[in-house]
Amino acid sequence: MKTIIEQMCLDANQIKNRMKSIIERNIFNEHLMQLLLSFIEPKKNFSLAESAVLHYVIFDGENQETAVNLGAAIEILTLTSDIIDDLEDEDNRDAPWMKIDRSLALSAAFSLYTAGLQSINSISTNPLVIKYVLKYIQDAMQGQHDDLINKPKTEDECLEVIKLKCGSLFALANVTGTLLATGEFNKSVESYSYYKGIFEQISGDYHAIFKDNTSDILKDKHTLINLYLKRLFNKSSQELLCIFSDQKLYSQLRLNKKEFIQKLYDSGASQYVSVLYQLYMHKCETEVENLNLDTKKIKIIKKHLLNNKNNKKDDEDAEFNKLFFELS
Repeated sequence: MKTIIEQMCLDANQIKNRMKSIIERNIFNEHLMQLLLSFIEPKKNFSLAESAVLHYVIFDGENQETAVNLGAAIEILTLTSDIIDDLEDEDNRDAPWMKIDRSLALSAAFSLYTAGLQSINSISTNPLVIKYVLKYIQDAMQGQHDDLINKPKTEDECLEVIKLKCGSLFALANVTGTLLATGEFNKSVESYSYYKGIFEQISGDYHAIFKDNTSDILKDKHTLINLYLKRLFNKSSQELLCIFSDQKLYSQLRLNKKEFIQKLYDSGASQYVSVLYQLYMHKCETEVENLNLDTKKIKIIKKHLLNNKNNKKDDEDAEFNKLFFELS
């Protein structure tokens, strides 16, 4: 009998090949099929599939092959979301869908989405599975819409958009993995999935301002950092807003990362996002502890959710992590 850890060990190629099988099974147009397979090929991160399988196993699901199929279908749905996101934001220029005609990429994305839904619908006869899949995908799309129109004007509104846009994708994986295993919706799983999405996006937005390919700052997107700076608590906030409104000045500041980090610290923005990050990570951990599971399983879920393996160890990460521990 395999241990829980052994059951959750997935090879990236296993998920990728399962995604390709879903496309080959559901798409009969050869050109479209090859195009979608080319979209899947560069994919390296399958964290949502891993999370879906983890929840299926933790909640005593008995057929791991079914869970892997679910994970692969979820990765297809989230890949669709990524493609549409890139086309709308006009970034991630190296992605294969950004190198072809926009209308062709958009049409292919809809086919990809349909193939993912067809696969999930064939996995389980439980109507709750497809119900919650559609709910979370719809919520994520509406969050993306609000982000595109720059709807958030306050911190609470921004956090709600992040919950919809990002938290819904974690809920998509975790809730459906649990549903497939137990046949029942689990409110605690949904709640900590939302919190996971929020603190991951807070961290992601902080690190994105240091990258040379980010468009959010130059587009004056209403991120938490931008909304904080607009409250003009001090001179440094005003200086940063002036820099962010000028592409040349912004590019120059990014070249001096230590100065950039110091300016964010002086403005209070770094401390602000670090506190929010800590708050939502704590909310996530607390909600996991409310699960009706044994201690060993709770520890596994906490390790999976709270250990961010994707953080790079560079200057801004070091500063962000330093702030996090100082404020703990």
